[in-house]
Amino acid sequence: MKIIYGQSSVFEDDIGYIIISSDTSYVPIYIDGSLIGHTPIAKPIPLITGNHFISIHPLSISRPFRQYGPNDSMKKIYIINSDTVKVHLNTYLLNQESKKRMQEDKYKGYIGIVLSTLVVWQFWILSG
Repeated sequence: MKIIYGQSSVFEDDIGYIIISSDTSYVPIYIDGSLIGHTPIAKPIPLITGNHFISIHPLSISRPFRQYGPNDSMKKIYIINSDTVKVHLNTYLLNQESKKRMQEDKYKGYIGIVLSTLVVWQFWILSG
């Protein structure tokens, strides 16, 4: 007789849970870049123990050139084994922070272009 061992549960690692609430209904919730659902989410969401990022925007829309890693429109949480973390998302503030950061990034780009142009212009003057 041969005994075959399989996976005993859906998650092989330790898991914790997260309960997400929001100030607005039908807000899309992304955890680590994957769409989980829309608020209100009635059941706790199981997650593997460790750091996770919660957002209301998919990564490609919130920052198209900085997709890997946290940004201002994300909340960082740590899940502990067999624990439930409650998170409340204030969508208005998250949207405002995201817009502010995108505006700052645009201004930084303009400043970089102006400084690069000035350096090239100085080299042109010195060579002439």
